[in-house]
Amino acid sequence: MHSFSTTEPTLSPAASALTITQLQADLATLQAELTTVRAERDQLHGLLADLLAEQVQLRAQLADTQALVAAVEAEHQQTRQELFDLKRKPFTARSRSDDTKVPKPRGRPTGHVGSGRPRPTRIDQVQAIPAGDSCPDCGTAFTGMGTTRSRVVEDIVLVHPTVITQFVIERRWCPNCRSYHEDAVSAALPRHRLGLHVLLFVVYQKVALGLSYSKIQHELRTYFGLRISAGELPSMVAEIARLFGPAYARLLELMRQQAALHIDETSWRVEGVPHWLWVFVNDVVALYVVSRSRGSKVPQALLGPDFDGVAISDFFSAYSPLEVEKAKCWAHLLRDSHDYAKGQDAESERTRFHRRLHALFVEMGLALEQVQADGAGRRRVYDEMREKLWRFASEHWRTWQCQQLADRIKKYLDDLVIWLKNPAVDPTNNAAERALRGAVVTRTTSFGSRSKRGAQAFARLLSIIMTWERQGKEFFPTAHQALVDACSQS
Repeated sequence: MHSFSTTEPTLSPAASALTITQLQADLATLQAELTTVRAERDQLHGLLADLLAEQVQLRAQLADTQALVAAVEAEHQQTRQELFDLKRKPFTARSRSDDTKVPKPRGRPTGHVGSGRPRPTRIDQVQAIPAGDSCPDCGTAFTGMGTTRSRVVEDIVLVHPTVITQFVIERRWCPNCRSYHEDAVSAALPRHRLGLHVLLFVVYQKVALGLSYSKIQHELRTYFGLRISAGELPSMVAEIARLFGPAYARLLELMRQQAALHIDETSWRVEGVPHWLWVFVNDVVALYVVSRSRGSKVPQALLGPDFDGVAISDFFSAYSPLEVEKAKCWAHLLRDSHDYAKGQDAESERTRFHRRLHALFVEMGLALEQVQADGAGRRRVYDEMREKLWRFASEHWRTWQCQQLADRIKKYLDDLVIWLKNPAVDPTNNAAERALRGAVVTRTTSFGSRSKRGAQAFARLLSIIMTWERQGKEFFPTAHQALVDACSQS
């Protein structure tokens, strides 16, 4: 057998020194990398700490937000419940401290004269309703002659066919004028295929009732079987307004002759541009006009230099420059004082101001009732109440709301008490506000007027309709006769 012996390789001294140097270099590189890794590790630890701190902060903000949302939701639910309770409140039975009290009976007091629909004085047709020959319950044959009873029913004809009339018009030759002559047709306007009743129906529905042209078109088709395009209706209104031009001018002269007039204004749009609808009204006349201006030049021009009556209005500054005798509205004054007193304690200054001001107004009315027909007595009440109102307004009021109203009272003192000495003057301007309510409804449905011609026609026709209403005249017969007269004169 052969035997082998192993011996480790022996490096030379130079190779050993080179290996040690290389290992020391690798060790230095590894130590540098280790230092870099440790620095990156420390940096990542810092970023992690920042992220953890931000996470804690975000969780705190989330908790605050959730708490806020919960509070808002609770407030929302409370508001909904309060709104629900407010809606039900008018229909909730009034609580009574003593359940033994007998509830107040409904209806008018015993012995009070009743009121109901009056029985018609005209019977257009009589219809007999036979009872039959046998009892409808058991079938037994009736015996004897029986009796009768009367029942009157008022009804309307929902669909009435349109009446179409062909006029055969005779024409005669005049040898002197060398032309034919004929009488005018009073049932329609010249060159119109629709009669006066149709035109007046459209005018009344549009101006007096504030319906839209599409609804009027639907009414004509439903009630009368008459089909008219919506484009024809504004032309009808404008044509009737043109014929009533002289009547409108007479209303202006009548208005200027009144002893007292209520004046007010409301917004109105013409072609989308803001305008104002003015009204001058009393128990005899109502005149409307649409103007671009809301300034004092409008009432000054309409009243004219010779107006000798009293202009009743609210406290709007446009009425102050009028060189006429003026009266201010107590309803506006009391409404403002009431608004200032809302939510205040019973003994607060604003509440006491309103309570005392209202008591003064009531005292004026009661004092005036004692001397209605006595001119000297009215003058005495005027002097006494004027002095009381001045003293009330001159008191020292701490709150700016009360002081503001007190200054207004002192500024318009004579205008607030003129109704005590002048029987033609009302203490409020409610008549003008009521006269504008119908126009406000029309403004809601039509958004004003589409043209200046339409605005002028609306104001003119509304003036005539409301004036006739105040004078106790029915619109359709009065307007029909006026149009017949206008056509015969043209």
